[in-house]
Order: sequence, then C-alpha cells, then structure tokens
Amino acid sequence: MVPTTRLDTWMPQPLVTSHHAVVVDAPLADTYAALLDTDFSRHPLVVALMAARAVPALVVAPVATWRKAREARARTAGRLKTMLSADFALLEEAPPHELVLGLTGRFWTPSGGLVPTRPETFREPVPAGLARVAWNFHLTPLDARRTTLSTETRVACGDPATARRFTWYWRLIKPGSAAIRWAILGQVKRTARRVAPGPVVSGSA
Repeated sequence: MVPTTRLDTWMPQPLVTSHHAVVVDAPLADTYAALLDTDFSRHPLVVALMAARAVPALVVAPVATWRKAREARARTAGRLKTMLSADFALLEEAPPHELVLGLTGRFWTPSGGLVPTRPETFREPVPAGLARVAWNFHLTPLDARRTTLSTETRVACGDPATARRFTWYWRLIKPGSAAIRWAILGQVKRTARRVAPGPVVSGSA
C-alpha cells in the first residue's frame, strides 16, 4: 500500500495515478541530497519529458519537437530545482522526506498547452479544458543505511470532456511515463550510492 504523503493534501482525488519505488543503499539524508543533486537532463527520456511530454508532438512535428528537446536540455540541465525555472512549480518541500511539484496544461496537444502553475491556487478546482499534475518524491528510511525512494504522479481534469481526452492520451504515454520515472529513480539511486559512506570496518592494532 502506498504510504500517506503530503501529496494527498495537494490532490486527494486524482483521475489517474502512477507510483514507482526503489530501495537505495544510502541513508535518508544522503538519498535526499542525491535527489536534489542528480542531473536528470542527462537521460534522454527525461529530456523528452521536459521538452515534448507527448507522443502526438513527435508524430505531428518531429523536427520541431527535436529542436524543442535540445532547447529544453540547455534550459533545464542541472539539478532537480533547476526544473522549476522551466514549467514545474514547487508546491511543497519537507526535507529530507518529500518534495511535491505541480504542472498544468493540455498535455494531449502537440505543444503541451502549459499554463502557469501557482501553489496558492493549486488546490482550487481545475479550470475547464485543463489537466493538473501533482508529482512527488517521497523518502522513507528502512534502517540507518537504506532508504525507500518513491515517486507518484497524480492527474486531475477540469471537466468530463477533458478527462476523456486525457484518458486517451494517458493510454498512449503511460509506458513511456513509467520508463521516465524508473530512469529518474535509477539515476538518484546511483548518485546516492556514490556519495553514501562506506561500511565501517573494525580491526585490532
């Protein structure tokens, strides 16, 4: 069962939800630091998320989409919080346990139809014609040296017609979306293992 998180307060009744988790061989604080320090733009799937976010974009305008991907890589290259200067809004941060991001748009269109997302209005009803995404990273210590790192994506829509459009779109991109999440978790896991302290070795003089 997915643990209760701060994400529940931002989107308690989503239309769709997607949850992924890994066990990281690093303490809680080191894992959270790795989450903030990992350069997600190095992975091509993550670049696709930042740039296109849509199978329709690749089909309708592959050249423009590729150009947009390169521009997005330059704009968002760096750490997690750098992504906030692009399209995402930081809804809440509770270090070292959770980070919640938000995004609003018409994701099923070639351009993504992104509109500004603000924490102060995020809990209000979604406007008709738009979909709203709440996306978190949640960390739970298993013991002194291991941490469960999970990410969950929730989506709500402003009206039944938009929900139908998004549901169609979600069926197309769900496998790719899952691959992106696994790629992100894998990158954080590798980064955390590199910076985590090694085992204590005792010996006699």
